[in-house]
Amino acid sequence: MSATSAQAPSDERGQVLLAVEGLSKSYGRARAMSDVSVSFAAGEVHALLGENGAGKSTLVKAIAGVITPDSGRIHGPAHESGDVAMVFQELSVIPEMSIMDNLALSSRGRRGPVVSYAKLRERAQGSLAAAGLSNMALDQPVEVLSLAQRQLLEIARGLMANAKVLILDEPTATLSDVEIARVHSVIRSLTDTGTAIVYITHRLGEVFELADRISVMRAGRVVATGPTGDFSMKTLVTAMLGADHQPVQKDIPESGPEARSVLAVEHASATGAYDDVSLEVRGGEVVALFGQIGSGADDLVRSVAGLLPLDGGQVLLDGAVLAVGDRARAQRAGISYISPDRVNEGVFLEAAVTTNISSGALHRTTSRGVINRRLETALAKELAALVALDPSRVREPVLAFSGGNQQKVAIARALASQPVVLVLNEPTRGVDIGARSEIYRSIRQRAAKGVLVLLYSSDIVEIRELADRVITMYRGRHVGTHKVDAVADSQLLTEILNGSHTHE
Repeated sequence: MSATSAQAPSDERGQVLLAVEGLSKSYGRARAMSDVSVSFAAGEVHALLGENGAGKSTLVKAIAGVITPDSGRIHGPAHESGDVAMVFQELSVIPEMSIMDNLALSSRGRRGPVVSYAKLRERAQGSLAAAGLSNMALDQPVEVLSLAQRQLLEIARGLMANAKVLILDEPTATLSDVEIARVHSVIRSLTDTGTAIVYITHRLGEVFELADRISVMRAGRVVATGPTGDFSMKTLVTAMLGADHQPVQKDIPESGPEARSVLAVEHASATGAYDDVSLEVRGGEVVALFGQIGSGADDLVRSVAGLLPLDGGQVLLDGAVLAVGDRARAQRAGISYISPDRVNEGVFLEAAVTTNISSGALHRTTSRGVINRRLETALAKELAALVALDPSRVREPVLAFSGGNQQKVAIARALASQPVVLVLNEPTRGVDIGARSEIYRSIRQRAAKGVLVLLYSSDIVEIRELADRVITMYRGRHVGTHKVDAVADSQLLTEILNGSHTHE
């Protein structure tokens, strides 16, 4: 399969390549999927939507052969031939291996005792190019790639499988707008060759731009399905949540007699990342940095969090210069950080929620150097309630929770330290719309109590929902500063894509 192959004959487009009928799956008493029926056709992008826990992952894992359903059947030519591939949301590339070796592991070419390495490299190079990584050397180790590049490599691995049905689980969650456009172009080329794409995303704007059909799952069932033209944003959200979506109330508290903290970035520079950037965040407001991956916006929030040193300029908190590049000192100054990579940097998956939350605030749960389990549990329940996580489950390991709930644990852990500054890097990557609303509400509540909130996001909808002010960046430089409710999307996108203002 190649993204540049000739288009599929018109009589093949629309042919059902894979169908499920009456699929059900339970884990103990928990019903993950109930009587699900849906089909996927050649030449179509079929968006599969729903909140975390709606049953999407269970369905696609059953289709991909990762789990066995309790009842129902899966059939169709792609199922019979085994030509189904899945690109998982969580990265599965092996950092210690080369790009070539990672792609070779996914190859499903001609079977036999002898494999032509030259032909395998040719296929690998073609898959890389199709995924937008043509500038990458096959012998390059994966560990030097950025998070976004690793996500594109995951897609290249899916292309190596020569699948008739390709399942993409949140393929653009870590990508910039330019990279997203590249992935969409690849997907359209694949559907032109007759491939069926099953597309899972929480970025609803993508759905109306890319998908031919939509199926919505809620509580383990398919509750709506049909051509994309049959849905509006409102009907789609209603189908996902079961009720009209209520946006977060963005109330900035009136200035009172008490002093509010101020975070100031003055002429900050980090070689190769950003140059001469200045900004200010005041207690009670949420300020967002908006830019593509590589704009320097994500690197700037890492600097504020103490993870990336400056080569020039300074960061001040209430007039005191911070030791940028020293995470421990940043934490002692009251700066909490939430990483975009919750699995590797945000939470301890095998540890209980109580352990995760208390690890961010041992001073609140220890007595004479010994953890007080009663205090630990009380703190975990308090923070769980704050981020809309079920307090009765705080003794469970984090890996037992959905991705959205794992992110809530990461945020609860950051809040447990009672920060003065909360720094967030793509805070809801891969999180469903319902969980996003709860996370946004938790963040706004902290801002209302005077916490300074600085975030980086590549999702313009998230910035609209969460931030009061937005600062655009392009190729390491500050472009514009705007009140979120007073600027058009077109202007924001022009600034981050071209580094210039629109002329209205």
